[in-house]
Amino acid sequence: MSKKVLFYSSVKDKNLFNTQFFYKTDINLLKSLGYNVITSNKISDFLFFWKYDIAFIYFYKYGLFVAIIARLFLKKVFFTGGIDNLEKEFATPKRFLLQVLFFRLCYLFSNKCIVVSNSDKNNILKIYKRKKLKKLEYSFHSIDVDKYFNKIETLQQNNFVTIAWMGNKDNVIRKGIDRSIRLFKNITEKYDIFKNSNLIIVGVKGEGSHYLEELVEKLDISDKVLFTGEIEENEKISLLKKSKYYFQLSSYEGFGIAALEALAAGNIVIHSGKGGLADSVSKYGVLININDEISKQAEDVFEQINSFKYNKLEEAKIYISHNFSMEKRLKDFRLIIDS
Repeated sequence: MSKKVLFYSSVKDKNLFNTQFFYKTDINLLKSLGYNVITSNKISDFLFFWKYDIAFIYFYKYGLFVAIIARLFLKKVFFTGGIDNLEKEFATPKRFLLQVLFFRLCYLFSNKCIVVSNSDKNNILKIYKRKKLKKLEYSFHSIDVDKYFNKIETLQQNNFVTIAWMGNKDNVIRKGIDRSIRLFKNITEKYDIFKNSNLIIVGVKGEGSHYLEELVEKLDISDKVLFTGEIEENEKISLLKKSKYYFQLSSYEGFGIAALEALAAGNIVIHSGKGGLADSVSKYGVLININDEISKQAEDVFEQINSFKYNKLEEAKIYISHNFSMEKRLKDFRLIIDS
């Protein structure tokens, strides 16, 4: 009889387990290992100890209460996901201290914590003032590389894309979508090669998209910016393959899956290099300083795109295959969870 995994994240809508790719991917990988996976967004589900053998928990906050319950019933507990608020440059002092407390307690009640980026790993080691932690494991998020590598018979359009969940304002600000809109306006007005470009913003709409739509209207570029809302995976991949550029101007990224997907699809990724972007995009994109004036950022983008060597994108495919394939994360899970 296969072991049962109760897969938890504090999402409001359980449908996100099917639409958010990092959840969906890890659920499928656990199934590939032979586990029966049940998804949950309720802490109380873990009181029914006979219904699961393993608690697999996303994020280091409310997951603490899940971990405590699961360990009381002698279940195995695994954490994963990005930890944005452990980055001092990004988080307020209060949020940083709270996240330190939550992480320490999550680590205490875990069997293993599966960290998804070097930046998160380094931030964790800093708070413990150690070079190594026994229960800390390391595995990048993964994507279906073949879907992104396979070419479609179409010319790339001179458009920009960015993808984000826009359910609240804080997330779009952290993701730098407002920053991307302002930069897009600047470069399309300043440089002829971008004068016919459009910016396509993909993701679940909400408070964040309302804020962005107001900004677009204020900047008078409504005719050049399209909000698609949430789209199917195949449509997203097709859109990335047809576009030429991708914005990821985040103040911090736990990993940066969407930027990785864009790079795999052949986009030039214009990014901040913050957090996990140093892993997912690495040296294969256009890196800018998001603290510079917008006009300086625009100059940097223009100069780097003009000198961009497209063999970088082919080199990026090798890098992605080696580090971010589903086979790689499946192998990691087998070693970490099955052991």
